[in-house]
Amino acid sequence: MRDFPNKKDGYSAVAILTLAQIFAFIDRQIPAMLVEPIKQDFGLSDSEIALLGGAAFSIFYAVMALPIGFAVDRYNRTRVLGIGIFVWSFMTALAGLANSFGKLFGARIGVAVGEAVMAPTSVSLVSDYFPENKQGKPMGIITSGVYIGIGITLLGGGFLIDYLTEMGGLTLPIIGYVKPWQATFMLVGIPGLFVALGAFLLREPKRIETLSNIDLEAEKQNVFRHVKDHQKTLLPMFGGLIFMALIFYSFTFWAPTMMIRTYGISLSEVGFILGIITIVSSITGTILAGSAVDFLRNRNYSDAPVRAAMIAVLLALPPVVLLSFVQSEFAAWACIALYLLFISSFAPLGLLAISGVSAGNVKGQLAAVHAFLMMAFGLSLGPQITAFFTDFVFMNSDHLNWSISLTGAIVLPISAYLFKISLPKYAESSERIKYGLSLD
Repeated sequence: MRDFPNKKDGYSAVAILTLAQIFAFIDRQIPAMLVEPIKQDFGLSDSEIALLGGAAFSIFYAVMALPIGFAVDRYNRTRVLGIGIFVWSFMTALAGLANSFGKLFGARIGVAVGEAVMAPTSVSLVSDYFPENKQGKPMGIITSGVYIGIGITLLGGGFLIDYLTEMGGLTLPIIGYVKPWQATFMLVGIPGLFVALGAFLLREPKRIETLSNIDLEAEKQNVFRHVKDHQKTLLPMFGGLIFMALIFYSFTFWAPTMMIRTYGISLSEVGFILGIITIVSSITGTILAGSAVDFLRNRNYSDAPVRAAMIAVLLALPPVVLLSFVQSEFAAWACIALYLLFISSFAPLGLLAISGVSAGNVKGQLAAVHAFLMMAFGLSLGPQITAFFTDFVFMNSDHLNWSISLTGAIVLPISAYLFKISLPKYAESSERIKYGLSLD
């Protein structure tokens, strides 16, 4: 039996990866809090502003994911992680100097390039710090950083933006005057530079040793061969995750604006309430999802991550659809809390599903493929589909809640169906990889 690093090293890495996720999603989510001031400053439509939260980030995140995944499988992963954190934090701060939509778009590209390290390094490091039946909890903790980051942005972002707006912006040495939304980018980017230092100080764990009965040539296969060999498992699984990501990223981007438009409440109030709900519901959801996978694996369910994901999307469907029917603000918040409890499982279950059907030599690369697909389709299309419904189907910006509900009603049943298709093949692939068996 393989010896894993001690718990201190393992959970030190979990702590840094969790902090990295927190600041990654603060930096990623902050444009959603700045939709209206950026839109007014540059004269943009909802579809154009969606490009900033979608395509500007997702396309370049997707492009960089594969080479970064390759580096994770071959080089020191803690250094790759540290470099990535430094790059996205610096580029977030640099967005504060943007005086045109094109320059802001370019800065968001830089954020995307840096954040592309997160999925490959998280999957690879957790796989080497913890045995398989104990990976769910640490992955749940790490991915809870996604929602802590979003929650902090919502809780503090609204007040920070309102405060900077009351001040009329900032005048900084050398740089000069910056508008409130520009100052916001600068202030949220700087703390991540210290997290980067922590990543460089982590101890690199020994990589997974392959079993003696695994064919050495098979172990040299690249990620594309791996995907081809396990396509009956991976194609429906990735499809289910993509459709899950469509509503995940759409809701994440549009939720603050939806509550403002539908109920006429202030940005700071929306941020405070949505932040609390996000932190409580989503963190609970991620940790429960990771623990559920450990529970199912300990009871010999080889398809545990996909089985849990199928259940989660079915449970997330009713509350997101009800958003367009409820009449009161309180009922809307209740629907959001219940929806986030289940959809938050997207983050840990996606990474755990990838880890369970990838050999050690392609683990980082397959996580990068996952990130590529989620960005190229989920983040690029999710906010854009909802904006399309608002602009061209309902043709009324006040009906953003209807657009979000329609997006969920379409994509979540498709996601559940694809996960169901993947279940038997996932179990087969997982067992073959675990015991080094060749495909028939």
